[in-house]
Amino acid sequence: MATIAVIGATGRTGRALVERALETGHHVTAIARRPEALGLRHARLTPRAADVLRPGDLAAALPGHDAVVSAIGSTGRGLTTVYSAGTAAVVEAMGACRRLVVVSSAGLETPPGAGPATRLAGRLLHHVMRHPYADMLRMERLLAGTDLDWTAVRPTGLTDAPATGRPRVSVGATERVGNRTSRAELAAYILDHLDDPATYRTAVAISS
Repeated sequence: MATIAVIGATGRTGRALVERALETGHHVTAIARRPEALGLRHARLTPRAADVLRPGDLAAALPGHDAVVSAIGSTGRGLTTVYSAGTAAVVEAMGACRRLVVVSSAGLETPPGAGPATRLAGRLLHHVMRHPYADMLRMERLLAGTDLDWTAVRPTGLTDAPATGRPRVSVGATERVGNRTSRAELAAYILDHLDDPATYRTAVAISS
């Protein structure tokens, strides 16, 4: 089993990642500004306070892990740099760890061959979410400029529904997936593919 750092552990996606990682036998460092808000206790869980936007906070928290999973994100639709600046801080602090997975969004690109209704919905969503999406794109471009084994996992609309165990996945994010992704499904996919070279240095679209 691996030793995994989950950044943004107290958000709904971060919590799903922590819970799934513990269920599957991993050792987990739960990193958040207020990790006590996670409200979990486990022999294989280490809470760690850090702010990805405060220089140096991650320097002592990330080295020594087999993989880092980032579920950081903005809470609104306004201008933000949390994805790109936060990921830059993560990359700088990872030390010898080579595996990094970040949560992005399937809304960043409309897959080739999508129908007119899908393209229209994509344009509308991209307009509404233009600021967060712009920063997610900066994040993914930043990752592409590193030599890490990174993956940008792009879920569709996130829900708190149970995992189906049958996610729709497009490695390379070249094909359309469904409209909704349960956080449990997303967490399961990420943790099940930490060691999958087919997902390295690319985006992966996913839905339930």
